[in-house]
Amino acid sequence: MFFYTMLVSVFAIYYICNMSSIVISPKNYKELQFISKLLKKLGVSSKVLSDEDTEDLGLAVLMKDVDRSELTSEDEIMSKLKG
Repeated sequence: MFFYTMLVSVFAIYYICNMSSIVISPKNYKELQFISKLLKKLGVSSKVLSDEDTEDLGLAVLMKDVDRSELTSEDEIMSKLKG
């Protein structure tokens, strides 16, 4: 079963232009097509993300939120890599 994720950019114009995004996960391919066509008719830009793109996005969010205050010794890293 394929999972589809859609990243939709929403533009708000005030005195400055702010850009936000919304992530939509359709239930199936038919729903993905419907949402894509609807957004196109509304003039909203969108991009369909592959499973790999979605995983990369999730990894990026986790990497952003990681605690970088602690340092790890090179010996500890090497022992983990060796098994």
